[in-house]
Amino acid sequence: MTVFLASFLNGVDRKGRVSVPASFRAEMAGHSRQTVVVYPAPSNNNERKYLHAWAYDDFVKLAERINRLPALSPTRQRLARTLLAAARPLNFDETGRIQLPEAMLQAAGITEHAMIAGEGEYFTIWEPTAFDDQVAVDSAHYAEDIQDLHDLWKKEDLELAVSMGLADAKARRGG
Repeated sequence: MTVFLASFLNGVDRKGRVSVPASFRAEMAGHSRQTVVVYPAPSNNNERKYLHAWAYDDFVKLAERINRLPALSPTRQRLARTLLAAARPLNFDETGRIQLPEAMLQAAGITEHAMIAGEGEYFTIWEPTAFDDQVAVDSAHYAEDIQDLHDLWKKEDLELAVSMGLADAKARRGG
């Protein structure tokens, strides 16, 4: 499983090339292709703009999940247009850089610098000030987010206990 951690501020040259952190490239070393799949994050008008970036193999898994939806369902069609059609596979050059298309740079407001932020199974690419602003907004929700995570862990622990016969189904239902 690919796990991208930490944040890095990297320069962007006039051709749109930005270095992908060495630790991120190392995470992808065992993948079938040394390629990053990048697409603009779909957003409402008032949301900050940034780019999603996935290791190629992990993006293929995401695409396979989308393709499991009924072919003509509105959900599948929306996801296909907003994610799959917008995605661009980008190869590393000899120095570990990818070249972001001009349209993506403009969509994210990226000019001279990019904040590359590990977010677990994928990473994001931001205009640095927008990233800092989003972290400030996110920090205001920290306590409730940790509670949501705690609740998920409790539910998963109970489901595991039930599956192992250590708790009964009544406890699982909260009764």
